[in-house]
Amino acid sequence: LEDKTILNATSLEQRLSSQILQTQEQIQQSVTEQYFTKDETNTLISQVSTAFTQTAEGWQMDFQRLVQVVNDNQSATDAEFQEWTKYIRFVDGNIILGAVANPVVLTIKNDRISFSQSGQEVAYLSNAELVITDARITHGLIIGKFGFVPRANGSLDFKKVL
Repeated sequence: LEDKTILNATSLEQRLSSQILQTQEQIQQSVTEQYFTKDETNTLISQVSTAFTQTAEGWQMDFQRLVQVVNDNQSATDAEFQEWTKYIRFVDGNIILGAVANPVVLTIKNDRISFSQSGQEVAYLSNAELVITDARITHGLIIGKFGFVPRANGSLDFKKVL
């Protein structure tokens, strides 16, 4: 077993690379790790890479992974991917979080974060405003310099707090 492990380890070649590309529009950094067989065919066995791209509007992070084992175990990979898509979905440029059958979901859109229950939007955050259909606050509420503060006897004070 030891001899076979040494033989397999010496028949692989690892290549690491990194790159920084700078243009007027963007800066891109990438790092790649590749494993090849050392025989005449130089077959790519595995590749892992990440890239960060920064522009004036923001940044983007890309992950790429190519592994031959995925091809050999396609059914297991497909099953795992199906499991992920139950909870995280990308629909029409939006990110939807929450189990497919769950009545409560969070939708991240380009201009708002939306909370929905049974298909109805019950709250959203957009343009520096949080809009809520119904709210239940379990302790106190501060608005600006004033607050609704509960007393020990169960009544509620409205007073300046800051």
